[in-house]
Amino acid sequence: MNCQRKKKRKTTLKKAAVSVIVAFSVLWIAMDEAELNPVYKPDYERASLSYIFEDIRETGQFGKKESKKKNLTEEEYKAVFRQTGLGKAAVDYIIANEKDYEEELEYYQKIFFDGYPYTCAKIGVLTYNERMRDKDGNKVLGKEIIDLRPGDVLVNLSTHTMGLRHGHCGIVVNAPKKGKEAKTIEAVYLGEPSEYQTTKKWRSCPTLVHLRISEEAAESKGYTQEQLGTLLAKFAEENCLDIDYGILPGIYNMKSDRIRRTHCSHLIWYIFKEFDYDVDSNGGMIVTPADIAASDLFEIVQIYGIDPDMRRKTDENIRRSFKWN
Repeated sequence: MNCQRKKKRKTTLKKAAVSVIVAFSVLWIAMDEAELNPVYKPDYERASLSYIFEDIRETGQFGKKESKKKNLTEEEYKAVFRQTGLGKAAVDYIIANEKDYEEELEYYQKIFFDGYPYTCAKIGVLTYNERMRDKDGNKVLGKEIIDLRPGDVLVNLSTHTMGLRHGHCGIVVNAPKKGKEAKTIEAVYLGEPSEYQTTKKWRSCPTLVHLRISEEAAESKGYTQEQLGTLLAKFAEENCLDIDYGILPGIYNMKSDRIRRTHCSHLIWYIFKEFDYDVDSNGGMIVTPADIAASDLFEIVQIYGIDPDMRRKTDENIRRSFKWN
């Protein structure tokens, strides 16, 4: 009888050991896969934007005193977006504010196609994070994020745990002053409450989506984009600081009139939900930065390192696009 028990115990231990080995093997492969395919680069051809620049020069758009100013066509905006990752708001801002806007747009095209140099470093037991570094390993910052406004949302997919490229997100609460970074509110770490951060660290990420609630979404509830952005930022500052971090905030918040636990993407979802917008694009049980980035309630101001076609894909393809393994 004792021999049978010992034999059974050994068999159980062997099975457990094999399970652990298999689990760690899968984990290792997943983590390796996440590092092999971290940052999106377009698989289509880089094209010249000179014909669009010529159109701007001929019509005197932006920067020249002319009584009639012709906007770019919808197709031209789409072409610039596919080549630079810059949405309409960013394109208009650059052309209106930069004397050498052609060079500026060509530089953003280079960033979009070539990406920034970066390294991947361990920041937790199973978590890795990518940050920009030059060829000598020194930390570098990308260009300033274009046209930041209160209520804008920033998403990156530069963090992965156990092969899951989950990323991070935060909300902008003020426009940057000259020579200064904009302030954000973010839920950053387990064990740390939500707090003010700045956009400086966002400029060190090789992946970024800069989002803004669309004009259509704002107007559907009687706001302008600017009004709604200001209200979102004000609500965040008054209600969303010093909230404890929680992996499953829904459990903690079920019997409470106020939010008690949150994480980065839940915090963004909560802020917009207070204004009757559900920015969880797939309506799942857990909202992620990828879900936020894919919401069609937002317009994209700028994107790089992430597939710009993410919104035209099915849920399964969205996950593949974001390199969920």
